[in-house]
Amino acid sequence: MSLKMSRRGFVKATAAATASTLLLGSQAATAFADDAAEGAKATSSDDVKIIPSACRQCYGRCALFGHVKDGRLTKIEGNPDLFSEGTLCGRAFAIPQELYNPLRVRYPQKRVGEKGSGQWKRITWEEAYQEAADRYTEIGEKYGWHTIAHQYGTGRDMLQFQAINKLWLELGSTATFGVGNLCWVGSYFTSQRLYGDETQYTGWDGNNTDCILIWCRQERSRGYYDWLTVKRAQERGAKVICVDPRYTCTASKADLWLPIRPGSDMALVLAFINEIIHSDKCANDFARFCTNAPFFIDEEGTGYQLRESMIKEGGNEELYPAWDEAHDQLIFWSGDWQNKQGVGGPKAFQWLDAEGNIVADAKPALSGSREINGKTYRTSWDILVEHVTPWTIERAAEFCELPEDKIREAIQTYIDASPHACFCRGQKVEFSINTSGISQAFTIMMALAGNFDSKGGQNIGREPATGYDSFMFDVVPNKEGRMGKRRMETAKNIKKLSVCQNTGYQQILVADDATGELRETTQNSGGQVIYGQQGGFGAATTKAMAKGDPFQIHGYWQQTSEPILSIEGGHEIIEGFKNLDFFVNVDIYMTPSGELADIILPAAHPNEVDRVEWAHSGHGYPTSHTYLIRQPFHEPLGECKDDMDICFEFAKYMDVDMYWKDKYEFFDYMVKGPETLPQQLSCASFEEFRERISVTGVEMATVKQAPKYETGFMRKTSDFRPGFNTMYRGNKMGSVYRFPGTKTPDGKVIPAHPQSDNGKMEMWSEDLLLYGNGPLPLYIEPPITPLARPDLLEDFPYTLITGGRSHAFFHTEYRNSPWMREVHMFPTVDINPATAAEHGIAQDDWVWIETYVDKIRQRANLTEAIKSGMIHVEHDWWFPEREATDDLHGAIDSNCNVLFENNGPYDPAVGTDNYGGLCKIYKAEEGAPKNICMTEEDLKIFLPMSADAIASDDQADGVRQVTVKGGAK
Repeated sequence: MSLKMSRRGFVKATAAATASTLLLGSQAATAFADDAAEGAKATSSDDVKIIPSACRQCYGRCALFGHVKDGRLTKIEGNPDLFSEGTLCGRAFAIPQELYNPLRVRYPQKRVGEKGSGQWKRITWEEAYQEAADRYTEIGEKYGWHTIAHQYGTGRDMLQFQAINKLWLELGSTATFGVGNLCWVGSYFTSQRLYGDETQYTGWDGNNTDCILIWCRQERSRGYYDWLTVKRAQERGAKVICVDPRYTCTASKADLWLPIRPGSDMALVLAFINEIIHSDKCANDFARFCTNAPFFIDEEGTGYQLRESMIKEGGNEELYPAWDEAHDQLIFWSGDWQNKQGVGGPKAFQWLDAEGNIVADAKPALSGSREINGKTYRTSWDILVEHVTPWTIERAAEFCELPEDKIREAIQTYIDASPHACFCRGQKVEFSINTSGISQAFTIMMALAGNFDSKGGQNIGREPATGYDSFMFDVVPNKEGRMGKRRMETAKNIKKLSVCQNTGYQQILVADDATGELRETTQNSGGQVIYGQQGGFGAATTKAMAKGDPFQIHGYWQQTSEPILSIEGGHEIIEGFKNLDFFVNVDIYMTPSGELADIILPAAHPNEVDRVEWAHSGHGYPTSHTYLIRQPFHEPLGECKDDMDICFEFAKYMDVDMYWKDKYEFFDYMVKGPETLPQQLSCASFEEFRERISVTGVEMATVKQAPKYETGFMRKTSDFRPGFNTMYRGNKMGSVYRFPGTKTPDGKVIPAHPQSDNGKMEMWSEDLLLYGNGPLPLYIEPPITPLARPDLLEDFPYTLITGGRSHAFFHTEYRNSPWMREVHMFPTVDINPATAAEHGIAQDDWVWIETYVDKIRQRANLTEAIKSGMIHVEHDWWFPEREATDDLHGAIDSNCNVLFENNGPYDPAVGTDNYGGLCKIYKAEEGAPKNICMTEEDLKIFLPMSADAIASDDQADGVRQVTVKGGAK
């Protein structure tokens, strides 16, 4: 059989015809669980059940139907009635290839050889759980529970993440490699602290917009339906602006493309903000009444926002001074919404005069210095304006290597379309040591352009259809006082228990606002957090495992993740894994990391389990407001289990209170929603939700004819007052930053920090100041660029960028899918033909890409879509067809993340490292790496197993390894 037949036809044909018998088999592996599908609105025709579900092959979560016959999935097709409009990509059609893949782990396994030997034997779940419980308990009692790290991967689902994280936080774990800090947490962390939610990925209103600003995002890489929204917007006359170093398919369809110099994004965003502030479209009233722009700043004292307690003996730290233009008097904003300081109740979120009376018609001044008690204070607005004004279009053009006229056109188009202009960004912008800062700048840009919660702008508060999202899994028990003793003690002592404690201070290159010149300065690396809880990040956890800095990690639990491929410093991660006393890996397949584990627990495929699902990372209405069912096509193969069930079951062995009886109890809570939820959006139970298949919520800004920050819906988790959600600010959740009393390198002592739960959006951010970023977004040059490291240019003359998304894969996944590998057979480096000619490189040649750290091999793709002088390499490549003893399934040969150091600097808030640099490129005379699939015929080793073959393979001696060196062995 030719695989080309399937590739040519599968995108179109599989929506209308069943897959071949050779690909999918003809007999059932297990009996279909009728109770799992009962009430699922499944329909039958000739013994085929058609089951509505959702795809989990990427963030798009497209709605689909699975055709199941004799307990085996035979066909996938799109659901045309929901937000994804029937669209699916090849990854969805390849789901059967995942379910019945020969490399799938179907039974618990225990390693019986050396780490990396590939030698395993089957054990029972009870044996696996008991050994894990005994070994972790031994480690925790001997070395401390903080010496056990835990890790979770991207993409599975946020509910699974919550279960993993709660289990291990309750046990006292503090270290993790992180996952979102590579691609999402910078935005989420920053947005939460500025105004309480997240909108840079999710929430753009493309259905009503006049302009879409797409920043380094490939709109067709996860959820084709997004591109339908963009196309329809253009047909209505909306303009599309694409900012991206590469000429992507998004750039090819845009009205204006800005091929920005990699890493220079901040210069362009600051130019946007500068032009907006000085335009007649600037949202001055929003800044005046909804943000902290009028607040005075104690620049020469604490560095914080001024409080009454700083200017008056016995003053209140919940009162923020400003000047009232209407009455020419000093007024105070009361942030005491919990009435802890006596200025709450009816006075909360009101302007008060010096006697504490409400000034209903106050007009706080945006601009102007005032002398109070002999000391002069400026507003945060004046400080912001002073900061961005030097960032002109001319300066941005110089930093970004863009034509001035193109920048001017892009900014003016965005301003002209506002308040009906929307913005969405890709994750590559976050792959920097300044991810928190760039996220702050984007937020200020959107807000001052008037696009917050406007029609055609940004939906600034995520509005899940039920009113509850996944974070309630941990929030509810903590609110009810059900946080475990060990977790509380760990949080109280996090400064000495965190792997981040030695990240310390770091040297960075910052552009001087006045001159634009780069100068070296010392930045506090504030002690990074993950999702606002104690945690670590890739480099810090790696050093703890490999080098014992700041302490040795002894135990490790990993679930659906692959840090060897996804985190910088892969060689050191391997060293760290070999140092571990005990390591459990939960996954669907045998992976490079898994080969270094002691026990493998087999995870169910996403389409073998129940979930409340929603599209994640980058979608607008109605997608961003829709929940849909992801329900099983059949029971998990063999003894595979749902990741959430594994967490609940292991929690019992470890005596951990998960609060929820099981996942279904939380699902019931989630789909029912709060009492304030409109009745038509509430489901009495998960089983009722199963009947409904999907629930799409409403945009409250449209319903109320006013932005959510005016109607209380931004504060729906607290008091429903107008304003912004500020519950995430400050050191409330065990996060690590500059503790009061800490000395900085210049000898300054960090003063005590009052919380700033004031209901205002903070453009000038006290939290980011404390984490080490500074209160306003700074231009920080990436550490390895021609400007930062001219000493490297002679040997490494080319700018190296990484991580552009492929339509065939999702990070490390699907390299063992024959369809996806045929579509995208090899790791590919993009190189301009002129650059290639200089080195005698032809199309499809294998080449070496080398940095001062290491080198890797990928295959050359000559394209004008990338500038000369720039190289782009793909990320997360490995070769499942290679054996465990063959470089851990080829985990290093083409892995771009080994090209970079993990020694910092890092983003001071979330720990993101540098994933770009300088390189050289030259032809690999030895050709491709050995033992990899080179032809369509080779890929047949990955074809799905038949039902009979699955039934006869009990994996008593481990998962069989398929190779191109003679087939299965």
